[in-house]
Amino acid sequence: MNKTYLTCFLSLILVATGFSQEIILKGKVTDAENLALAFVNIGIPKKHTGTVSNENGEYKLKIPSNILENDTVVFSYIGYKTIKKSIVELKNQESLSIQMETEENQLEEVVFETKKFKDKKLGRTNKGLGLMHFNFYTVYEKEIDDRLSKELGMNFKLRKNCRLEKFNFAISQNEFQLLKFRINIYSLKNGQPRDLIISDNIIFEIKDEKTGWKSIDLNPYNIYLKEETGEFLLTIQWVESNKSKAGSKFFSIPASKSPFHKIYYRDKAMDKFESQTGSLSMYLDAKCSN
Repeated sequence: MNKTYLTCFLSLILVATGFSQEIILKGKVTDAENLALAFVNIGIPKKHTGTVSNENGEYKLKIPSNILENDTVVFSYIGYKTIKKSIVELKNQESLSIQMETEENQLEEVVFETKKFKDKKLGRTNKGLGLMHFNFYTVYEKEIDDRLSKELGMNFKLRKNCRLEKFNFAISQNEFQLLKFRINIYSLKNGQPRDLIISDNIIFEIKDEKTGWKSIDLNPYNIYLKEETGEFLLTIQWVESNKSKAGSKFFSIPASKSPFHKIYYRDKAMDKFESQTGSLSMYLDAKCSN
């Protein structure tokens, strides 16, 4: 078989197993009682394809033409069993609705006696000179929905047992009337994010193009981290937004060079995290043991 015929043959295989053009899967995610699940992570691992469900549990997942029919779509949500379905399965279902089952909390409950704890601040507590920023927008994004499920954060080093009281971060530019983010906290091993180490969906809002410092109360979630954790990653994940103007693009956090911290980011929920040396204007108020 000469090279020309081999190339044609391989092309036919790709057409048969992939898509000739972008398709869109639409559906709804609910729990066992058919109640909507908001902001469920939905995506194809390592294929730069993902989104989150909206407040009504509805989702719209764009499948690019380079994705194969047997690729797996993952539905992931804290407190529920992960669901995996091939694109073929989803296409052939009469309804694209997904029903998720609750899962027993596998995270170890940690409680410390805080009477002897001292107030600590973990992270970068200043905005710097305003010369560096990390923006959620990239030149590759064509529309605002492209940012759904995007994450951005940095690592924190833990040297004592701590209870997290408040998360703070600075906003240097904001062109949105409304933004909603989820806080995720992951364990880190050899510099790579691993498992979530919180058991709650922590959602917060930013309204009216707010800039400056934003604080989120973590006390209701009772987040206790052991000294053995050593290092962890905290990210904010983009789950909903309304632009102030048709051309609004920018939401930025002050950044700086730092050999002691890393900035972590990924464009879709199921993508691998990328990282670079540096720090964001993010810090935690905590109570830590002596």
